[in-house]
Amino acid sequence: MNRITVLQKGKLLTMDYGPELFEADLWLKGGRIWKITPPGEKEPEGAAVYDCRDCVIMPGLIDSHVHYDESYMGDFFLASGITSVRNMRGFKEHAGWRDEIKAGKRRGPWVYSSGPVYDGEDPTIPDNDNVILHTEEDVEAAIRYTKENGFLWMKTYPSIEPELYRYLLRRCRQENLPVCGHMTKKMDHRELADLGYICCEHTSSLPKDPETIRYLAENGMWFCPTQVVCETLPDYVWNGKKLSDLAHYEDLPLCVRERWEEENRVIGESYREQNVHPDFQTIIDRGLAFLRYSRRVMAGTDCPYPGIVPGFSLADELERLVYVFGLTPYEALCAATCNPAEHMGIVHQKGKLLPGMDSDLVILGGNPLEDIGNIRKVRRVFQGEKTWSCNELSQFVAADSKLKKEEIEFIPCKPEETQGEERTS
Repeated sequence: MNRITVLQKGKLLTMDYGPELFEADLWLKGGRIWKITPPGEKEPEGAAVYDCRDCVIMPGLIDSHVHYDESYMGDFFLASGITSVRNMRGFKEHAGWRDEIKAGKRRGPWVYSSGPVYDGEDPTIPDNDNVILHTEEDVEAAIRYTKENGFLWMKTYPSIEPELYRYLLRRCRQENLPVCGHMTKKMDHRELADLGYICCEHTSSLPKDPETIRYLAENGMWFCPTQVVCETLPDYVWNGKKLSDLAHYEDLPLCVRERWEEENRVIGESYREQNVHPDFQTIIDRGLAFLRYSRRVMAGTDCPYPGIVPGFSLADELERLVYVFGLTPYEALCAATCNPAEHMGIVHQKGKLLPGMDSDLVILGGNPLEDIGNIRKVRRVFQGEKTWSCNELSQFVAADSKLKKEEIEFIPCKPEETQGEERTS
């Protein structure tokens, strides 16, 4: 289908010319941005025309750390202006959903995924459902599984033994397979960076030493803070916050709300029994140290961890990047558009509004450069050749809230097989 769509008289935030808005007409054709013209150029007969005056048009958002394991989440992402996600634990089922979305058989964001989470033996994680690596043969099987399913990188947890970690990083570099995750407990973090580790997930995974953090930042590592999920511990364990207080909580399917309540109860009891009171300002200071030397930052939510509503929590994360970490609104928007596109190697397709790029974009009813909270004012979403109004997206979410458990597809976080053979655990 090559129907022409014209978005007239909107204020464009291209994410290519800095924090500047300019009024223009945006022309879409065949799932791509065709051209950008001054307002008023006559559209051809039969074109779909949208009056976007008083609206801001910007690239579709990218949530850079999700676990897209539940089918209802697709509507929540789209309703929040999120047209792509960076999925941080992928199995064959995720590859299937990715391909179905691409083929137009499933509604949801474009999926860019890692493979499973790979780790070493870690007695601090009860019922560890990660894939445990013991040998070089395990590493080779992990690489095969990742590549066979079209996953873009490997995700690691920090307890892999040093020699095996070095082997993994060397082999992944040979296979042009980036590695990211929770860094390391057993190696020097500088060595990890030197061996090609590409991204640190979560502020809490950064090393304690500010000079080591500076080394990582200045040597090109990416960073995904996931600040909002870090705040769930003090909020729900110690400060009396209730899940039911969350915006959009009632939009979640009942079975999800019930599971969250139970998981939150168990998590809270565990931390209270251990009397864990982490110094979160110390953790925030690590993130500030990284951002002092680099803007290679991505906005991710870690949804659907209890308290992190899929899609809608990305706006909360962007606010934290501005008000906790001191980014400008434009820098925070970069962290949810062009930065993850660059990190994932799709910068020529996603993350900016330029002719020839995919027509993934969101129309907002407010200027997020003036108030980052205006990112919530989604009026219409375009994803390739598809488009939905805010009313249509709200109806999708409302329908999801009524889903029964048996009507939701769940991808288990611990499938029986990952590499085509028995898992080691």
